[in-house]
Amino acid sequence: MTAARYAWHADKVDPTLASIRYRMLQPMAALRAAGVAIECYDEARGPGGYDAIIFCKSQGERAVEIARAAQAAGTRLIYDMCDNLFVAHRIGHASAARIARVSELIALADHATFSTATLAEQIAREVALTAPHSVIPDALDTAPATSTPGTWRERWAMAGLRRFLARHPDALHCVWFGKSLGRVSGYVHIDAAVMQLREFTARTGRATTLTVISNDRLNCWRAARRWGIPNHYLPWTQGSAAAAMALHRVALIPLENNHYTAGKTMNRPATALLLGLGVVADSIPSYEELRPFLALDDWQGGLDRYAAMDAPARAQIAEGAAYLRERYGAAAVARRWAALLTDVVGTQTSAPPQTLSG
Repeated sequence: MTAARYAWHADKVDPTLASIRYRMLQPMAALRAAGVAIECYDEARGPGGYDAIIFCKSQGERAVEIARAAQAAGTRLIYDMCDNLFVAHRIGHASAARIARVSELIALADHATFSTATLAEQIAREVALTAPHSVIPDALDTAPATSTPGTWRERWAMAGLRRFLARHPDALHCVWFGKSLGRVSGYVHIDAAVMQLREFTARTGRATTLTVISNDRLNCWRAARRWGIPNHYLPWTQGSAAAAMALHRVALIPLENNHYTAGKTMNRPATALLLGLGVVADSIPSYEELRPFLALDDWQGGLDRYAAMDAPARAQIAEGAAYLRERYGAAAVARRWAALLTDVVGTQTSAPPQTLSG
């Protein structure tokens, strides 16, 4: 029997995007290592050259053209979503044309996949999900942190961060990392975390610092003028982010549980736990699974716990990291993709799901 051939399509295969790494590159590498015939979509092979195509971060005109041609050729289509673009559209961060393309791609798909159950429910309220759909989580970066600043800009930025932290040797070093989306996520929520840090200092007498690792220096500067605590901005790069985060003790994840954030994945607290940080966060549905391993909706208690960082606190973080490696490593998530491909195409992949170890 000829092995089924599969492709993963993205408008831009950019490994600096977490969604591309977690939802495409890492599971694809695990599938290929297990012998599954899967690759990034090849224009030379064409839409009819595959048994199935997974569309991930595919929202452009070319993606729609490929999907239409693939459907006409009998190729099975899987459309994958990890963000609520419909909410992004309503607040001006996604065009009507983009939403129309996404809606068509969902309609063309033989199967839709979502990063969380909440996101699946949200999208089902926006468009008719006539095809079967399922939830497949992100494949997390579970290997030990290996990011080593390589460029002179990264080394210069890291040196600046170390100098900043050294100026506050007795402070509780906290970090926030991520992107912002207007008034629904990101910098808009850091003010609440800073209030908690100021309360912690007033109550315990211990100073705090806040490092922001992101891609928007100007808006960070604007927000930081309100904070009144020592803070530092570090540009996010794939080469420096993990090393920079590991210099801190606590990751702060303040959130408003709104229509955009509610469908987000656990990858931010998971990333911090895997790097050995304590995590203090507001709750959204996907974070509940990690409640035993972090301080969820308990800001002052969490800050106290990680300021002390005693044996129970360290054990809690280690248990959370072990839990994540077992359930959300690339091989574990790839088993779900392998099973789905087998189900959608109707024939066995070249390597059955159980051969994906790890």
